[in-house]
Amino acid sequence: MYYRLQEYCRLVAGARRGAIYNLQTGKVLSINQGALQLLLACQQSPLEDVLDIRAPEDKTFVDFLHRLTEMGLGSFYLDKPAAGRAPAPAAEPSKLNFLWLELTSSCNNKCLHCYATSGPCADSDAVPHDRWLSLISEARAAGAGAIQLIGGEPLLYPRWRELVEKARAENFEFIEIFTNATLIDDDCVAFCKRHGVNIATTIYADNAAVHDRVTLNPGSFAKTMAAVDKILAAKIPLRIASIIMKANEHEVKNIMDLCARLGVEVTPPDVVRPTGRGDDKDLLPAAYVKPPIRPPFYTDPETFDKAQRCHTCLDGKIAVTAGGDVIPCIFARSEICGNILASSLADVLNGQRLQQCWRTTKDQVEKCKDCEYRYACTDCRPLAQGSDSAKRWLACSVDCPYNPYTGKWEE
Repeated sequence: MYYRLQEYCRLVAGARRGAIYNLQTGKVLSINQGALQLLLACQQSPLEDVLDIRAPEDKTFVDFLHRLTEMGLGSFYLDKPAAGRAPAPAAEPSKLNFLWLELTSSCNNKCLHCYATSGPCADSDAVPHDRWLSLISEARAAGAGAIQLIGGEPLLYPRWRELVEKARAENFEFIEIFTNATLIDDDCVAFCKRHGVNIATTIYADNAAVHDRVTLNPGSFAKTMAAVDKILAAKIPLRIASIIMKANEHEVKNIMDLCARLGVEVTPPDVVRPTGRGDDKDLLPAAYVKPPIRPPFYTDPETFDKAQRCHTCLDGKIAVTAGGDVIPCIFARSEICGNILASSLADVLNGQRLQQCWRTTKDQVEKCKDCEYRYACTDCRPLAQGSDSAKRWLACSVDCPYNPYTGKWEE
């Protein structure tokens, strides 16, 4: 007699416990070390070689297998089952699908937490306009279907409209401008409407006193909200983000209520990232925290497969700074993978440094590599790196209270 998990189940071992991933329902079931070792043995040997189904001392294990069967996770077989799944084909190199273009480091706001250290006096712009244009073509040829123009403040880049027109001519499926919206006027709204451009902006409060305290730009809240009204009136897709720090941590509900009144998607604000000017412990909110990583965990076949071969967030993304540096995320400022002023985009994309970033998996990350939940858990490498005192790329996530070496969730 044999016992096997169903074809849609995957067994993942951790340091102290294991997990059964049900790719049919998406649920992840935690199991103890004894159950893990039992199932691992059943994968290799007949049941009779693993335990005595009539022995009282093995009754607990037999009952466990019956419970798995009742849950639709496994089955008993009289004859040895056919060979399991064929080995997965070798992973192909990751391909570009999204890019941020930081058109300028200049910004009329001076936000306390800016990850790019942008401001009115910033002057690190080095990419000629023609190189931005050719880069858009190269990105599209490499497979990118989505592009976001950011800064600094992208509307301070004098010829930003030409870049939008170029992206539209190259048939990018998604074009977005992330702006503080203080410079948006009727002509800008009409242009974005005409070219199918989405707009994203950031609001730090539902009032000028707090919002302007974060931007250090008096009058910025009034200008941003006036622009929001124009954008919504034109029925241009609008996304509103928010970052919480000490200066605005009491505005969380107000921000979410404001988004609801405006009719845009309501999402919990993020906490300031430890990058750029945001890498300052004095900026951290005293009370507000995003919910820590906790079960239940869910996944699907595509995500489970992807989590074993590449980073589920970083894969296929790049940001290009105003100085031409290519980094895997706008928050990963130190992970420079090339420069588009010295290399073609294709050379950077195929380079070892970027491919290594894209292929970072939880199997490489400190602590996470020994966790049974690693293929179902989210991960932000720049946040983990920025929060680590040594700024290590493979540092463990700071918002996970699980200890895979004890199998316990810590308070």
